[in-house]
Amino acid sequence: MICFIPVVLMLVWYALRVCTRYPERTVRDVYPFFRYVEGKILIGSFHPDAEEAYKAANSPAEFKKWQIRRIHLAIHLCRDISTNCRLLVAWAVFERNENWHLYPEAIRTGLRELQIASMQAQTAAFAIRLRLRFSLVRMTLLPMLPVPSFHNLVAHSNTLLKFYNTAEVLAEATSLIYGEEIHENMLAVLGTVDLELDGL
Repeated sequence: MICFIPVVLMLVWYALRVCTRYPERTVRDVYPFFRYVEGKILIGSFHPDAEEAYKAANSPAEFKKWQIRRIHLAIHLCRDISTNCRLLVAWAVFERNENWHLYPEAIRTGLRELQIASMQAQTAAFAIRLRLRFSLVRMTLLPMLPVPSFHNLVAHSNTLLKFYNTAEVLAEATSLIYGEEIHENMLAVLGTVDLELDGL
């Protein structure tokens, strides 16, 4: 009987989420809820080069504390990216359900690409967040092992940055169809649109 309690709690939690979910998300509902992610901070959080300099200038204990803080920052940014991507997917779904027949093929293609890029970035952010959580668990349970490095995440973080940048660029381009006011509001919350990602 006790084993059913977690199942019941999960069902209650899911029912609450369904009953209190946000209604259909139009473009005007995206930017008020969007979490600004500064592109340079995002790149710097995952870049491994800073590790060597800090490690050389500080004790192993200080480096470990610093790395734990850095991992927590990266997790926080991944969570913000996931939230933003959920908003963009919900917006794209609304447009595809409500206004699909009104748009020319170029805008339809842009909405499809926006939805795909957002889902890819959301998946990449979840995978990286999971790996970072495991790193924190390992550091707590097995403190004798070397401190985890962001060198092991370079390929994954570069993929996340590219997907998320693509999603933001497509969101900015798609918002142009709604007029200058909405476009400027959208542009104000997008933090990676002007990033140069060729070197990643």
